[in-house]
Amino acid sequence: MSYPFDIASTIAAQRRHLADALRPLEAEARLEKVTQTCIETGGCLILPDTSGSWGPLHAELHMMGLYHSGNSADEAIANWIKAAQRCTPVPPARVT
Repeated sequence: MSYPFDIASTIAAQRRHLADALRPLEAEARLEKVTQTCIETGGCLILPDTSGSWGPLHAELHMMGLYHSGNSADEAIANWIKAAQRCTPVPPARVT
């Protein structure tokens, strides 16, 4: 039987694993991996408009239950990595 805390721990562990995998990558490879992960997990990546017309002014990243933003995609991803590495998996509750 699966309990919600098991799911939360699993997601936190997956976020930590992804953050550890993203950290050493170059900016272009990071963006590609994040885009792929957003597609696979139902995340959202909004990039700033660089054409000079109306559009978002900053990047936003919502992936695996964590949201972060930044002035660029690289900054938003770096902020997401920091947050994911700070998250600690929830320990399972003891049922007596």
